[in-house]
Amino acid sequence: MIKGKWIVAGLIAAGMCGVGTLPAQASTQYLGVTTHKFLKTQRKIVTKNSVKKGTITIPKGTVVQIQAISASNGKTWVGLNINQLSYNIRKTYKLSPTMTESIPATTKNFKHVSVPKYLGFYATQKTYPDGALRNYMADGNLYKGTKYPKNDTKAKMARVHVTPNGYLEYYKSSPFRVNGVDKNPTTSMKITKTSKSKSTLTLYTKGAVPKAIGSKVSKKGNYRYKVTIKRLNQFYGTMFYNAKSKNVLNSVEIAAGYKVGKTQYFLSESTIYPG
Repeated sequence: MIKGKWIVAGLIAAGMCGVGTLPAQASTQYLGVTTHKFLKTQRKIVTKNSVKKGTITIPKGTVVQIQAISASNGKTWVGLNINQLSYNIRKTYKLSPTMTESIPATTKNFKHVSVPKYLGFYATQKTYPDGALRNYMADGNLYKGTKYPKNDTKAKMARVHVTPNGYLEYYKSSPFRVNGVDKNPTTSMKITKTSKSKSTLTLYTKGAVPKAIGSKVSKKGNYRYKVTIKRLNQFYGTMFYNAKSKNVLNSVEIAAGYKVGKTQYFLSESTIYPG
């Protein structure tokens, strides 16, 4: 059972201390946490999923993005999306729930870090105000094509995912909607360098990446392969209507246009609901 109440947005005051009778509890320091911000693990964290099953081990030094926060009695916890972790971390986890249990947001477990440069191709902190009837959905996944698929439950396509902990993962064929934990990618390579020029982000790896998304630029060193991600500043809408009344609009899925190398990709940017 998740401790406290999950909060999907908002700031929990920084510098909170645990309240208790034991000296060790009294000295525990809790970080101020906000959804979508980034943390780095300060030690190895072994945790379970949101229903207290399975085990996933997050190594020390792993950058993670907060997906949910909870608070109770002056203490704070964070929830992480297992699918936002690279394959080398999530590969031993085989269950369906993709959220972790609540993890104490203490200074022993985490420290704050800035938005990683390798995620600079999209807005990681963007939200729409309450009442806007629009939800921001971007999560670092890019899909081959130009727009959100009409049959989103059955569609399959190539996918590029840049994880918060700095891995470039490529899926030659991936379900658009992933049920449960992500399967093994075609390739997963640690990003060794990032550069940005205007709307183009260039990622370098030491390990080989498929020609479908990148190219080899050096025979030696840590920057042997590169992949370019270019934001096109173009948006495309896919409309979904009520199944029983074709004239009633349920939602519009907004896709942002990109190019990975020379190939068109899109990012599922947001969902708009009619007023």
